[in-house]
Amino acid sequence: MILKAQQGTSLSSGKLTLYAFDENENPVGCVELYNYDPINRRAAVGIVVSNEYRHRGFGSEMVQALSEFCKANTSLHQVYADIAATNAPSIHIFQKAGYQHCATLHDWVIRSDKFIDTLRYQLILEKSTS
Repeated sequence: MILKAQQGTSLSSGKLTLYAFDENENPVGCVELYNYDPINRRAAVGIVVSNEYRHRGFGSEMVQALSEFCKANTSLHQVYADIAATNAPSIHIFQKAGYQHCATLHDWVIRSDKFIDTLRYQLILEKSTS
């Protein structure tokens, strides 16, 4: 999995989109860091996988590659994802990448005219020294 940021972009602008390509340089999707909080050194993670690449392990590879990118190229302490409770594939992807469920936001989003819960998953990138 190859992740590439658009040239000239950085997390300091508040968000950073990394485009994912397979070994043949075909576009697979993207992962995005957003809601960047430089004081608390955290950012939210969003992921989109192109339909033709879903259910083939690319989502897991993208989230894992993003974690490695963050460790090597940012000062982030943690990343988190808010996932609709009904989105089992995304929950599986983030759990597989080591993210831990840390909160449930009840009736947080509307899907098909019905409120559903959102689950927050987080990954600590570095252990606190305190």
